[in-house]
Amino acid sequence: MGAGGRSCHICRATVPAGIAGPRCATCSRVAGFKQLLPIAFFDAPAIRNALAAHDFRTVFIAIRDHTGLSQTDLGALVDLSQSRVSAVIRGERQLISATLIAKISQSFGIPARLLGFYSDSPGSLTSSSIAEVAEARPREVKNAHSVAWDYPDEEDDMKRRQLLVGGTAVGLTALTLPLPARVSLFDAQRLADRVEGYVTTEQTVGGGELAKAARDELKMAMQILETCDIESAAVSTFTSAVGNMAVTAGWLFYDANNQDEATAGYRDAMALANFVGDDELAAHTCLNSALQTIILARRGSAHPQVALRLTQRAADLTRRQPAGRVHALIAAREALSYACLGDRSGFERAIATAWREMDRAYAHEPIDRCPDWLKFMCHNEVRYHEASGAMHLGDSTRSAQLFEQVAAEHAAQRNAATYRAWFATSLAALGDVDTAVKEADDVLARIATAKISSSRTLRVLEPVRAAASKPHHLEFQQRYDRLSSLV
Repeated sequence: MGAGGRSCHICRATVPAGIAGPRCATCSRVAGFKQLLPIAFFDAPAIRNALAAHDFRTVFIAIRDHTGLSQTDLGALVDLSQSRVSAVIRGERQLISATLIAKISQSFGIPARLLGFYSDSPGSLTSSSIAEVAEARPREVKNAHSVAWDYPDEEDDMKRRQLLVGGTAVGLTALTLPLPARVSLFDAQRLADRVEGYVTTEQTVGGGELAKAARDELKMAMQILETCDIESAAVSTFTSAVGNMAVTAGWLFYDANNQDEATAGYRDAMALANFVGDDELAAHTCLNSALQTIILARRGSAHPQVALRLTQRAADLTRRQPAGRVHALIAAREALSYACLGDRSGFERAIATAWREMDRAYAHEPIDRCPDWLKFMCHNEVRYHEASGAMHLGDSTRSAQLFEQVAAEHAAQRNAATYRAWFATSLAALGDVDTAVKEADDVLARIATAKISSSRTLRVLEPVRAAASKPHHLEFQQRYDRLSSLV
């Protein structure tokens, strides 16, 4: 961290020597600082100890005491709501997301080594790399009295991806503490936060890079569940958190095309859901298992009737819930199950229900009240299920038309790659191999450039690879084979 010559990351004015953080004095005042934070602030033993332990309660209290920042202003600097900052300060929440820790480091100029990131450690992040990742988010100054950060909905910058994947081991696994003597509600929330980190990260980088870390996390959580004393008030919450880690690990392995590990994760999740009576977890697991069964049925390794029973079980579990995305997803998966069975009328009835439920969800379920695992659900996802169903039913023209619309919609980079892969495959089914290869080549470029680790997406392109038999397809064949060997 340099002492002088740095430029403010907002207005590019000079940051005073000896001042921590990326802002000049003027922009700091606009952000709510009543007193600037000196670099020496982080030399205090109490602060160093708190940073090493990722005790952000102590860190936030000390920063607010020195700078006069309100909870709202501090939260704005690190992408947290005032209520979340308040919960951290009260000791009710712990921050463990590698992305969030990087943002805190960049916002206050905290040396990365004090947070446990060492450049000579595999998978660790240097102070400069943390700053680069946070700096990759665009900002704009709207006027002299307000500084607004205009963050994109989906961040597909390569540096951010390096933080999310490289930092997962640090933010989610390496920071795991020794087995606690007694598990509290705080520990349950901490595990739930870890699950949230995996769910969010997977949408950007795919499951391949994350699956093994999630499995290790699950093993430790299961060990805690089986061997540690748990406060009576925390038993249900912690058990559900472990179950959510299990279903998340299952999904990550599904995306990595490791179906045995995916099945194991779903089996653990369902057992825990049944044990604790968590209907949402059970429904989540049923829906994930249904999609896996549909994919395996295409390969002759499962029967789509099982997928239909799983979706119907999810419907039973959520029948009393108000309008929301879960009902749209259930209907969409049910439609896909009917399509796999060759039941066109069942498919059309269910997909119409999915569209109707999605409209109701948009009207009655604000996204901030939606569970994290359902936030991906939208009208375009219903369209994706409709396109997939049309493909199962042999309606290649309709399938290609729908997949083209799906691929044109903005989505998280892993999902965007998967959608375009299905469009390419639908074109191959129509016999338009050259266009299919062109689209598939674009998918390969996206995967390689953004380092998306999703074997599932590559497997979607197998029909295109098989159809690409002309001499002018040779470069695509080679790129596909090379990438398949790496992911």
